[in-house]
Amino acid sequence: MACCAALAVVLGALRAVWFRLFPGRRPPEPGFAPPARRSADGLPLSPPAATASAPPPRQQPTRRPRLVGSLLLGVTFGVAAYAVAISLARATPLVRTLEGAWLARDIALVVLAALALTGSLALRTSTSPTSRPAVLVGAGAAWTELGLVDMHLLGLFEFRVAALPLDLLLHGGGLVLLLAAAPHLTSTRTSPRASTA
Repeated sequence: MACCAALAVVLGALRAVWFRLFPGRRPPEPGFAPPARRSADGLPLSPPAATASAPPPRQQPTRRPRLVGSLLLGVTFGVAAYAVAISLARATPLVRTLEGAWLARDIALVVLAALALTGSLALRTSTSPTSRPAVLVGAGAAWTELGLVDMHLLGLFEFRVAALPLDLLLHGGGLVLLLAAAPHLTSTRTSPRASTA
């Protein structure tokens, strides 16, 4: 039950990050009906006068490649950190390794990390700085999802002692990274002119 709640939180955070990175893909929010209008004397309203159309706003340079590159870099870090942590944990008596497709899982982790790193390097330019919140989101999402897949979907290992605290520590590590990035993703930046006015 707790894993389902954790998965719902991760999916909600990923959805929020997705719409933050790609705001044009957000589905339209259902609004209220337009307000009713009528003249004071009960006569029908005349159609509004045509107004001169304002010039379209200038296109700002997009931040998507930088953010997506940083997100993929975070996925690379998350996969690598998770793989090292699980390898170290398997060497301790706390973890009981179960039979399963460990080789296929390890190959999948290497391929995932390589694809994420390649995508990150392809989107990165020398002038674009790395977005730390996006790196945290990528690492946290990768850690959390890999932990859920390894333990609960594939059933590759389980904890022998203190199962609940260790389970919370394993799954909570990625969620802590997501929560650390949340304030930076939801904050709005004000322009210097707006703050001095």
